[in-house]
Amino acid sequence: MSNVESNYYPSIVLYVTILSIVNIGTMSVNRQSTSFNSSEISSQSENTENADTFKIKNYVKDSLKSRVFLGRYIERRLADKDIGYRDVVVISPAEVELKADLLDIRRKLHAIAPNIRWIGITETDILGYHSTGVCLWTEIENQPFGPFWFQIKTLKFREDEIIVVVKCLRHITDAFLEIEPVLTDSAKKVMDTSDKKLDCSVASLNETYVDFMGTMKSFLSITNVKEFITFLFAFVIAIFTGSTSFVNFLGNFILALLREISILIKNSTPMFLGLLDFFSKIVGGFYILLAMLFKQNVPIPTDKRSVPYHDRSRRSHYRYDNQFD
Repeated sequence: MSNVESNYYPSIVLYVTILSIVNIGTMSVNRQSTSFNSSEISSQSENTENADTFKIKNYVKDSLKSRVFLGRYIERRLADKDIGYRDVVVISPAEVELKADLLDIRRKLHAIAPNIRWIGITETDILGYHSTGVCLWTEIENQPFGPFWFQIKTLKFREDEIIVVVKCLRHITDAFLEIEPVLTDSAKKVMDTSDKKLDCSVASLNETYVDFMGTMKSFLSITNVKEFITFLFAFVIAIFTGSTSFVNFLGNFILALLREISILIKNSTPMFLGLLDFFSKIVGGFYILLAMLFKQNVPIPTDKRSVPYHDRSRRSHYRYDNQFD
């Protein structure tokens, strides 16, 4: 029996060892197959999600591409500190279908990209406008503010941002705005502005009336009335006294001024007359000098028909002497 048992136990040990090895191999194979199946399932799910995301992106791009709309380029605003500034375009209220499509597309983009930082499709409430609308945060180069005809080119998916790329087709003139004010929402803005101005004016008038009444109540008190009457009497007396003193001073000043002026005239009259005579002599002498310079030295012509005086006297004496002879 001892020999049999000694031969039997090693065989049992060997059998148990073989069974354990087989079980371990089977478990490792099962684990490998399980991990392989899980990785395959995860890769299939990822492929399915990527395919759905790709389909949604293509659908969004196709639904917005080449669509023309009317909008107003209003400002350039900071969208996010990491993204930077973007140009804000408010879509016209007449573009009802486009606004509905943009809101639907924004909801789908949030579904496929929940971790995205910024989507360039928002409502106008974020800008502080009271009217509801849709605006696009895009990039526009070298264009002035105002209404435009825009065309959507594509939809760009960046790392932290989804942006709608638009193209400015045509700037809308003031003449078009006057003809079609409803398309650019200018009529509504004018009405809202007029209503706001009216409300502000009424409120300001009410505030002014209340302030005026409060001021008048505080002003029309017995103490203030007494002080006002006292001040009025003092002011009248001061004016009367000051005017009397002023008239007295003015009269004395005028009399003294007239006296000094008369003395000045009395003393300066001879000097003035002598100076005037001096200048008149200078001018007269100058004219005489000019006359002497330009005088012609021509001999005076004698009249042959006239008889000189001494000849006539001789003849008369001769005749008188002859008569006595």
